[in-house]
Amino acid sequence: MWTYLAIFFSVAILVGVFLRRYFLFSSLPSKDTVEDDAEEDAMDDKRRFSREDHEKTETLLKRGESLLKVGKDEDAIKCFVQILSIAPVHSEAQNKLALLYLQKQMFGAAAALFKQLSETSPDPVHFSHLGLALFSQSDFENAKIAYQKALELDSSRPQRFVSLSHVYRSLGQLYHAVVALNKALELEEDHPEVLLLLADLHIELQKTPNAKYFLSRILEIDPKNPEAKKILKNLESSEL
Repeated sequence: MWTYLAIFFSVAILVGVFLRRYFLFSSLPSKDTVEDDAEEDAMDDKRRFSREDHEKTETLLKRGESLLKVGKDEDAIKCFVQILSIAPVHSEAQNKLALLYLQKQMFGAAAALFKQLSETSPDPVHFSHLGLALFSQSDFENAKIAYQKALELDSSRPQRFVSLSHVYRSLGQLYHAVVALNKALELEEDHPEVLLLLADLHIELQKTPNAKYFLSRILEIDPKNPEAKKILKNLESSEL
């Protein structure tokens, strides 16, 4: 319910702004006058928001954060939705609400908010979260684009390459998945999770020697790793 309310408020406010500006533009005699009036109108909106609404949004934000700390997520959501009904592009409220939606597996609502955030503030974290929300909806093509953009902005985190690898694998692009995991391995050598994923991919690609190589590397790091031991045993049994 609150998801729809947030979207409704946001859309209604934006439509109102566009209609208001449309009538202003259509009624004024010259381009210069229109531009001057539009700038003045924007400044009036900013002053009006700053005077009447800034204090209210800050109060709601603090209240929402306090509610999160005591585990009252639903009430916190109401606060953040209220903020967005006043200021649809309030980035802090958008981010907190989007993260809550992501935690609650409301992936469509989370994706919509992270998309807005990524457009207004090109932060790699926003693109990573957008990728996760889209992947969780099986929107693999757009998830791929989101993760690729996150990596363009910051390629220092191996987990982003791992996430992109999962997307490639879901798209059936196994060689691309391997390349992404190799990139992750360059950043964090001998990472057991990455090595195990590489072994699994090479099994799917029917490259058993490569899979056994990665499994052996895992067992060098962790000789008791049960998953690696089990997979390696199955591979060796299938060769008998």
